Amino acid sequence: MGHAAISLDALQQLAQQHGFDDLKVTSADDHPEAAKAFAEWLKRDHHADMDWVARDPERRSAPRQLVPDAASVIMLGVNYYREACPLEQGYGQVARYAAGTDYHRVIEKGMKGLIEDLQSRDAGTQHRFYVDYGPVIERAFAERSGLGFVGRSANLIHPEFGTYVFLATIITDAALPVSEPRPGTCGQCTRCIDVCPTGALKDLFQVDANLCISYLTIENRGPIPRHLRKQIGTWLFGCDLCQEVCPYNAKAERGVNAAIAGETIAGTQMDLGEILRLRTREAFSERFSRSAVKRAKREGLVRNAAVVAGNLGHEELVPALKEAFTDESALVRGHVAWALGEYGEREWLMDRSEDDAYVLSEIEATFKPGDAPPAA
Repeated sequence: MGHAAISLDALQQLAQQHGFDDLKVTSADDHPEAAKAFAEWLKRDHHADMDWVARDPERRSAPRQLVPDAASVIMLGVNYYREACPLEQGYGQVARYAAGTDYHRVIEKGMKGLIEDLQSRDAGTQHRFYVDYGPVIERAFAERSGLGFVGRSANLIHPEFGTYVFLATIITDAALPVSEPRPGTCGQCTRCIDVCPTGALKDLFQVDANLCISYLTIENRGPIPRHLRKQIGTWLFGCDLCQEVCPYNAKAERGVNAAIAGETIAGTQMDLGEILRLRTREAFSERFSRSAVKRAKREGLVRNAAVVAGNLGHEELVPALKEAFTDESALVRGHVAWALGEYGEREWLMDRSEDDAYVLSEIEATFKPGDAPPAA
């Protein structure tokens, strides 16, 4: 086990040199409170169909199951806030975190650089890093380290940057100075719970992914449930509603990491017509290879665009929707059918040649009580 003779201040300065806005350290001891809360979340099936989250759940609160001789957990934060432009006609909203370069790329590069610096000071130490894809309950260890506190939105709330913070974790066998937890509370505020249109936020400081717009538009690989499509509103990829109303974000300032908070790939809104016309994986990959938006995959993003187009009611989107009804994906065609139904294009849909059972069920569902029944 290494014994790195380095102060917290020196660690924080090193972190800033590699693009991080804050660094705190906690011990590598187990986090039993986080383990209990995570087990309850899984028991409620609030992880939806993200089965990988439920694999070996005990590892997520036990750093030494990942690095056997671990002594310390370094928690890093990057402020990704940027202003969102007023939504243009025919556009869908993108969560701020996905506006620029894929944060995984940027943060991984920063962590590798930071680890190299640490190893140059203390040769032989071992480090393992994660950027929200590893088996670590990052928010829990971030809270214990003093990086912030977990609010009712289930986001970590940083005292300076609010909720617009990427978290990253380094588990190391180096014995580093530990920082103290910082007190914080939501008090009686329930703005995030009140604003969530699908009711995904329970007063348990947890999120029900089955109802979360971010899950539905990103991780969900199947249909968006019909009864939730209207609540998706204008969110094409992800959702910032619970963050936009959080009082801790009232004075949020743009992040200084240029690749994350400065560069624009997807931006905070995208042209729905452009997305509806993305016909191939190659075209999708060319457009989003350096963006977090690629997580939704082509089918998912076009599906989302159809739902948002249906919610907007902008007639100029109808031609793009009709073109998208030729998509090879039944998932896409089904959501396009729903959207065209919202525009009253049921007869047009009935004139199309379609033999997929799922798509046919979506067409049939466009006929509301009182409508003439679809022709046999």
